[in-house]
Amino acid sequence: MVRSEEQWLEVVDCFGDAAVTGCGWYYALERLAQATGSEYGQLIGLGAEPAVPFNVWTVDPIIPKEFEELGYGDPDLNPRVRAGTGIPELAVRAEVDFITPEQARHHPHYKWARHHGIGYICLTPLIARPDMLIGISVCRRQETGHITSAQRNVFASLAAHARAAVRTQLLLEGDAGGLLVGAMEAMSLTAFACNAAGHVIAMTPSAERLVLSGHYLKLRKQVLSTELDKDNSPLTDAVLAAAGGLSRPGAPLLRSLFVHSASAAGPLIVDIVSLPQKAFTFGFRPQVLVIVRGLNHGDKQLVGALRAGFKLTAAEAEVALQLADGQGPQTIAEERGVSINTVRTQVRNIYDKLGVSRQGELAARLRPLR
Repeated sequence: MVRSEEQWLEVVDCFGDAAVTGCGWYYALERLAQATGSEYGQLIGLGAEPAVPFNVWTVDPIIPKEFEELGYGDPDLNPRVRAGTGIPELAVRAEVDFITPEQARHHPHYKWARHHGIGYICLTPLIARPDMLIGISVCRRQETGHITSAQRNVFASLAAHARAAVRTQLLLEGDAGGLLVGAMEAMSLTAFACNAAGHVIAMTPSAERLVLSGHYLKLRKQVLSTELDKDNSPLTDAVLAAAGGLSRPGAPLLRSLFVHSASAAGPLIVDIVSLPQKAFTFGFRPQVLVIVRGLNHGDKQLVGALRAGFKLTAAEAEVALQLADGQGPQTIAEERGVSINTVRTQVRNIYDKLGVSRQGELAARLRPLR
């Protein structure tokens, strides 16, 4: 329980730090729970889809997994979700506000919750939009009992700062998509930025013209699809695989496939690129680049893609492609007319930005580019 202004400010700062860094949400929720005399904190996102986009919960990891498997993001199955839906942002609710003890005793969700030691809750919606609800709560054991009036006031005061932190990270994630697309536009790339769900969140003007034409690619409910059915599954599978993020050691950085049109002579090449990610996002940060190009597999465009997606300098992108071709640092230095130390510094920067640790791993990830 918060006992001083310093403790209260510490929790506020935790949420601010989490928003800026994309890390630390778990710790901030722990501190929120402690500040309200509760055991657990939760930040959950609910959308139009049945699946829960994110659920950061300071409980045993089996609990969020079961929560999703049992469909408890559905307000028809979960009185807590129903209580947090359709009320104003920052309106606080606890069990005493929306369910009787007798109803809670027999309700399937509450039986499950008591089994896992989260018999009581205090919640509020932070962001409420037609297509998205982000809520925060503290959960309490049966032995701890209902949240008190004083603890509820602390929760309400801190929830306002949690909302500000969520809004900050949402803005930063949205800006990241715009900045990425701006960089790609400057390099004359036809490209789409997709989030962790595979939904297009930004595109360059040339990409927009392409989907409006109806040839090769289409955009339906923010999801890229192909003009011809035979090309659709490979594209969907590649985007969703890339949305899973990079792993070490892992899958290729990029997957390439052909996309055809019924009214055009030749196919286009579509490159699907996995981007490095922060520890936690709300799903609006770019995680996948989809780059469209013709049959001309030119290094200039590949260099542009690496620069846009991974913040490589032009020289680093060129060196990365040389490394992928199997050239050693000494050979690269001689060809480029620079010192071996310069190339070694560039190699270290490339490894760091692409999340690899040696040339073989880099070559494996970049090989599809070549």
